[in-house]
Amino acid sequence: MGIKTKIKKLLSRKEYMPIFHPVSSNKEFRGKVALISGGTGGIGLAIAKSLFESECTVIIAGTNEKKMDSIQKKMGFDTIIMDYFNPKSFEEVISTIVMKYGKLDIFINSAGVHTENVDFWAMDPDEFDRIMNVNLKGTFFACQAVGKYMKNNKIKGKILLVSSSRGSEPAWSPYGISKWGLKGLVEGLAKMFIPYGINVNSIAPGSTATELIGIKKGDSISSIENGMNRLIMPDEVATLAKLLVSDAGSMIDGETVHISAGRGTFDVR
Repeated sequence: MGIKTKIKKLLSRKEYMPIFHPVSSNKEFRGKVALISGGTGGIGLAIAKSLFESECTVIIAGTNEKKMDSIQKKMGFDTIIMDYFNPKSFEEVISTIVMKYGKLDIFINSAGVHTENVDFWAMDPDEFDRIMNVNLKGTFFACQAVGKYMKNNKIKGKILLVSSSRGSEPAWSPYGISKWGLKGLVEGLAKMFIPYGINVNSIAPGSTATELIGIKKGDSISSIENGMNRLIMPDEVATLAKLLVSDAGSMIDGETVHISAGRGTFDVR
């Protein structure tokens, strides 16, 4: 083979760039700042603990000042008031966090309320609005405020919504309808935000052992809600959430990931 032929082959050869595969570690969130709404209990608090263990700076947002003070004293998380019935205050909440910590990398929306009245025929407009104002409207404007901050400041951040497997099943209650809405919102925001390097996903737990459904520490987690015959544990949901807001989850985008023992996927009721 002549020298000219060798040079020609070298020039025409394709270059394959190696892809960096992040490996999970206990310090993978060092230097990251996360805001978790609805983080005073249940799934939100479990996610907060998991991120904190990986050296993430965690700020818990809510409206129950007594609970937030207790968490701050016991666990060391910072806290901030974030009222989903007052979405006009969200930009001020983000500004306060950025002034104190310099940035915001991760937003996890775990705020949500259940339907108190589960009778379709007796549903009233006030109860319908109460659910929608928190679960859908409040979440929409929280994502708008966070997305605007990340886009304007070139933060390649993570947004994760805590939804429900109910959002993939036939819905008539305000709660179920609100979770269907989150599924569409996640896909729309992911498409809108991807040019700015912002990931948007949601997780859809099945019935989870939290106070939201009346489960307290020490109660049985046996359940007929899924084929595994037990409730999902908050720590299990937190493990999935942690993956989705980590560097290892960067290629997962616009997804609603179920952790429900099949509810909302092959087990639809």
